[in-house]
Amino acid sequence: MKVQFLFAYVAVSAASALLLAGSASAQWSSGTKVSNVIEGSGFPAGVSAARCGNGVVVGFGDTEANTPGNDVGFAVSKDGGSTFSDRGVLADPSLRFGGGDSPVIGCANANTFYYATLGFSSDPAIGCAVDCAEVAVSISTNGGSTWQPPVVASWVTLDIYDIVQPSLAIDPTNPMRLYSAYINHNNPAPLDFPDCDSADEYILEIVSSADGGKTWNKRANPAQRGNPNTQPDHTCNGFGRDPQHTGILQTPMVVVSPGGKVYVAYEFVATSVNGVIGSNEIRFTRSLDGGATFSTPISVSKDAINNALPQLAVDRTGLRSRGEIYLTWSGVPTGTSTDVLVSDSVNFGLSFSFPRPVRATSQGTQINPVLAVDNDGQVASCYYVTGTNTPTNSSTYFYNCLTSFNHAATWAGYQKLVSSTAPGFDALTSDFLLNSDGFFTAFELTSSGQRHVVAETADH
Repeated sequence: MKVQFLFAYVAVSAASALLLAGSASAQWSSGTKVSNVIEGSGFPAGVSAARCGNGVVVGFGDTEANTPGNDVGFAVSKDGGSTFSDRGVLADPSLRFGGGDSPVIGCANANTFYYATLGFSSDPAIGCAVDCAEVAVSISTNGGSTWQPPVVASWVTLDIYDIVQPSLAIDPTNPMRLYSAYINHNNPAPLDFPDCDSADEYILEIVSSADGGKTWNKRANPAQRGNPNTQPDHTCNGFGRDPQHTGILQTPMVVVSPGGKVYVAYEFVATSVNGVIGSNEIRFTRSLDGGATFSTPISVSKDAINNALPQLAVDRTGLRSRGEIYLTWSGVPTGTSTDVLVSDSVNFGLSFSFPRPVRATSQGTQINPVLAVDNDGQVASCYYVTGTNTPTNSSTYFYNCLTSFNHAATWAGYQKLVSSTAPGFDALTSDFLLNSDGFFTAFELTSSGQRHVVAETADH
């Protein structure tokens, strides 16, 4: 895909640095091209980014004329995100990908990057006589320039299961340990949880690797149930046990704390129970034993829109805030406006604070929030906004970011990075190695009918 990069990019810089808690809020750079034109893949894909030192890799859904059926696009920066090279799509010699839905990037050091996406196999020799859906993880040992053939992190047979929305995290205390959380859609029978009474079942599952992604504790047989200890929640889209288990689970995100604790946030979308639809919830579970078992999920909030897209970040600094968990999503706390909400936990996820808007003033509809913490404990949030409470397919959005120095209690440094675009996918990260200050965001920008991924960096 050799397409000249043509679009009008609008960035608005703050007139002056805002001061809060004795520190200057992050100031965002002008836009940097990440991708060439993104070709439509026919279904939602996503944007993900990871930074280790000066190495940055961005993943996104894309297609190439010479690799039909492979949508796993990526771009690489060797200078901290100042410039990027669009490298097309991952090589797929085993023909596993079949669609790059939900791309997820992670890194362990400046050389080692991981790319997780959905995969597909129909190889009877490996147990997939019935077609299998997979979480496929590719490894790069040269900063994202080239990638090894994908490894199967989890698999299920498509006659009764399907995997959606994988996420990925690396343990900072032991970068050889990796975790992936995803939703397993189980239907028809046999069901993993018989209480669903033949209704569609949605299962939160978490798998792990102890050897840098080479092998994973996936189920031995893709046609049979996995380890119940790593299935902390399930719901039935029909006849459930109770309202808390009648609905759909979606969009899990996994992170690992500076002490090796595993945290997973996800959304429960309620469906009808005796004609009454309950509240959508943001839920949270954790593991204190390296992913062997997970806690009973708690409800952080019952104020979430459908597709609230919960995002987690954890403070890994040496400051007093070390270990603090931040959780954000889109909800409707008052009136009819949709706001980006944030909640935090200072007790390792036992409980969370009452949700509060990132911006106290209503802005219509705020969606697709992302969140990160940098090496001095500053928190950043970015999201898309449109000025109406009832957006349509033709509504225009702007993309903005804010920062907080007081543990997400208040936010400042508000900047519009783009003033007019269609809503899209986005990502926000800091340096996983904690060597570099500030943040990196990558997001979709639509102009003149074409989509690109662009990026900005922020220091303070």
